[in-house]
Amino acid sequence: MSSQSGNGKEGNGEEKIDDVIAELSELPLEVPSSRPECDKCLRPACVCLCPFIPDKPIVVESKLIILQHPSEEKRRLRTARILEVSLPRDKCTVIRGKRFSANKHGALEDVLKNKDNSLLLFPGPTATVLEDIPPQPHNIVVIDGTWAQARCIYHNSPDLNSLKKVMLNVTKRSNYIIRTQPTEESLSTVESAAITLAHLERNCKIYDLLMKPLNALCTFQLEHGAVDHLSKEFLILNGLYSKPIGRKLQKKLGLHMRGSYLERKGHYQFHQVSNDMNLPMSELFLREET
Repeated sequence: MSSQSGNGKEGNGEEKIDDVIAELSELPLEVPSSRPECDKCLRPACVCLCPFIPDKPIVVESKLIILQHPSEEKRRLRTARILEVSLPRDKCTVIRGKRFSANKHGALEDVLKNKDNSLLLFPGPTATVLEDIPPQPHNIVVIDGTWAQARCIYHNSPDLNSLKKVMLNVTKRSNYIIRTQPTEESLSTVESAAITLAHLERNCKIYDLLMKPLNALCTFQLEHGAVDHLSKEFLILNGLYSKPIGRKLQKKLGLHMRGSYLERKGHYQFHQVSNDMNLPMSELFLREET
């Protein structure tokens, strides 16, 4: 084969490739279609929450300031949106970020100027139980994110440290059953805000109104294949948790760890210590099966 004939074939091949590329470039660009989405609740139209959201904004005098971690905005099952569409616009403000300060966020500056009438929903040894707060309008700051994200936001935002911390006295399991909560006392953002508003506004109907869309959200998900998620705490205490337990959670649950992870069983086993040892019944120990 002469070099001439070989080069000719190569040239014809290149021309054909160029022709194919040219034809492909003229094809219309088709963007993958996605499910229609509601402009209000931002849920797919087939599971729209709007029929369960109040027809008119809930009348409140308190103001809600939601400090939202950026990753929370991407979650399809976030609950802060329920608050945004259920409350008057001037009563619910969402600020997104990982660090917050009065200098950068005007809404937070207003809150810090009125510390005596502002609350931060954040549990801790120095936090006041909500029931001990006088039921009157307040500025309510809520951190929206996972517990780890919430802690990081709090510790990375010194201005928040000066606000009065408030914790909720949770007496029942969270309604947000489609997402695993770290403990039995953990609540979603919408639940925490609903309980706080109902108390401060002296209006229990606020809680009921805000729970309707949340319950609908969970029902839709369960009907489409989601499962009821038990809390991490419940799984651990009932020997159903299959992963090693961090020291912080051990301390939170009052666990004194002995032995090692039971690989052959795939879970930890716990038992309550009897009162004969002069310890509270909530004290738990790891017992390795022999």
